[in-house]
Amino acid sequence: MKLLVVGILAAALSVLLTVAVLIGYHNDQQIIRWFPGTGIAGKLDVNGVEPAYVSIENEGTGVVATVAVAADGSFIAPLDPGTYRLQPADDSRSTTIVVPDDHCVDLVLDFRIPMTVLKIPGEGWPIPS
Repeated sequence: MKLLVVGILAAALSVLLTVAVLIGYHNDQQIIRWFPGTGIAGKLDVNGVEPAYVSIENEGTGVVATVAVAADGSFIAPLDPGTYRLQPADDSRSTTIVVPDDHCVDLVLDFRIPMTVLKIPGEGWPIPS
């Protein structure tokens, strides 16, 4: 009986934490500065102070550019369609983003978790990378 109660409490805690995380990501999505055209509009979640910039490397050409990050962690990068590798300043981790031909990619990049990056596309489920 005691084990059943502990199991039920653990399941309830898990559900509550999941809901809290999803509500947090939903709130982050409201901060993203979307723009018409192709490119990336995003928000960085990091521990501590937001990085000053994000390095964006075009994987097709190898050209690297930097984009400033606002105080709230948001950034916009008008880019041509293609595959890009994003890496915040002073972080060894990076993630790959594909910019389509027809719209701006909006997402939250969660760099708070050690050893992995979570990509949260517009209202979708987090994708580890």
